[in-house]
Amino acid sequence: MRKLMIGIALSVAFGGAAMASDYIVVNSTDPAIKRGQAFDAGARVPLGAGQTVTLMRASGEVTTLRGAAGGVAVPGARLAAADAARFETLRALVQPPPEGRTFGARRGGICPALESLTTLDDIVRVAETSGCKTVARQALEAYLAKDAPKAN
Repeated sequence: MRKLMIGIALSVAFGGAAMASDYIVVNSTDPAIKRGQAFDAGARVPLGAGQTVTLMRASGEVTTLRGAAGGVAVPGARLAAADAARFETLRALVQPPPEGRTFGARRGGICPALESLTTLDDIVRVAETSGCKTVARQALEAYLAKDAPKAN
């Protein structure tokens, strides 16, 4: 019985940690909202009037919101838990890279050409499997620049 209770407690504790948010901040004109920050669908973002924030989902959907006096609500419905790993990979690519020299960053061979990474699936695959995070970051930046919508 004791083992069962410990198992339940651990699954509850780690179950919440595995759930990803729905949106990643990929750009913001508000200095209080940082690139890589995560928000759930329906959350209220304290985005001031005249400010904008660009959000991306794990699916690749990109949304730009304009601030208002009382902030703005993040649109959409909650993502499925299956997207959690993809979300975290994209979030790691969006956040500023670690400073200094990192050893072992190119495990798995030669990185693909930046121009060959045209879809979000390709970018995530390269970031997760080949260890070519720098190329994946650059490809994600190109993807966002190409597909960024106009502000709503």
